[in-house]
Amino acid sequence: MDKLLFLTKLVHITFVFVLFISGHTAWSQKDSVSNSAKLNFFLECDDCDFNFVRQRLKTISFVRNPAQADVHILSTESGTGSGGRKYFLQFIGLNRFVGQNTEYTYFSDQSETTDDIRNGLLKLIKTGVLHYYSVAGIEVNVEIKFDDESLTTNFFDIYDPWNKWIFYVDVGGDFEQEESKNEFSYNIGGSIDKITEKWKTETFFFLNNSFETFIDEGDEIKNEQRRILTSANFIKSLSPHWSLGSFARYYSDTYMNTKHSIGVSVGIEYNVFPWTLSDRKIFIFRYTAGNSFRQYYEETIYNKTKELLWFQAAEIAFEVIQPWGDIETSIEGLHFFHDFSKNRLNFESEISVRLSKQLSVFFEFEADVIHDQFYLTKKRGASLEDLLLERRKLATAYELRGQVGFRFTFGSIYNNVVNERF
Repeated sequence: MDKLLFLTKLVHITFVFVLFISGHTAWSQKDSVSNSAKLNFFLECDDCDFNFVRQRLKTISFVRNPAQADVHILSTESGTGSGGRKYFLQFIGLNRFVGQNTEYTYFSDQSETTDDIRNGLLKLIKTGVLHYYSVAGIEVNVEIKFDDESLTTNFFDIYDPWNKWIFYVDVGGDFEQEESKNEFSYNIGGSIDKITEKWKTETFFFLNNSFETFIDEGDEIKNEQRRILTSANFIKSLSPHWSLGSFARYYSDTYMNTKHSIGVSVGIEYNVFPWTLSDRKIFIFRYTAGNSFRQYYEETIYNKTKELLWFQAAEIAFEVIQPWGDIETSIEGLHFFHDFSKNRLNFESEISVRLSKQLSVFFEFEADVIHDQFYLTKKRGASLEDLLLERRKLATAYELRGQVGFRFTFGSIYNNVVNERF
């Protein structure tokens, strides 16, 4: 009887053990299937708000390195004529999806908040994610909701009482006061723009006045600076590659010893790539020519209180945004017809390149070679007050600015948990 009871218990224990092993194997297989069925996405989109996307798409796997991704989501953007932004979300297929690329666009108007924009971009991300899961034949629990109004409203049929004109006004000021110093400044700015496929009209105005008073042992040192800038640009689209422009500009700047400066110019521009691809790449050649009438506060080192200058300028600019990084570089040269030794050369470059899975480098540099400081006054040298208060521009043959750095990341590529406490 005892032996029978022992054998019965042994059978029960063996049965439970077999069930445990079978269950463990089944769960392991399930996990394996689940992991193999997951697609990895790399999201490169500042305005999407990565934490927001991960919170809304908890079942989607976002990795930190594009090398581990099946799909690279790259965001670029351009300004629209209404003052909003046009966002391009490019889904670039990798690994088994090589060559299977899709692109979606989202328009935001100037009244949309950051939350409105990230929700609009989230819908596009969901759409793209579902596309690649569908191609792979994998089911995923992602829901997309569209408003009935958004499905029936045609953007181009909307009545616009402003006829695409955009008005912008900015008024502000600031002050700072302490026992031995007080500062006050105000600024007024504004613009009137209209942008269509054929014409681009931009007008701009800016005024800034600043006042400073320093008190040192009863002595007061006062400094007043004023700057006014207005401009009007009219650009005509001639073809997918060619553009023609006319430009007018006025400015007055105490720091630059310029009481009045009025300039007009015309220019022509050629883009190697069609302008429809300007959110991803441009390669332009630009030429402008015109004149500038200038009147100075003080007599210049060239014995001038006013003069009319004719000039021409040429520029080459290149910009590309790709999954491996982005490059933006331009070089512009300008000279004056009455004296070719009076010229200026400007070079700007911003580069960000992903060197490896974890390492990327960024580089910013700007250089100016300056031989056109017509505004310099006949005063020799500068007082200590002029230097400290930056009352006037000093002579220089060049200006340099730069920044360089590295970004290095490593660790888990599958952590999609969002925890923003503290």
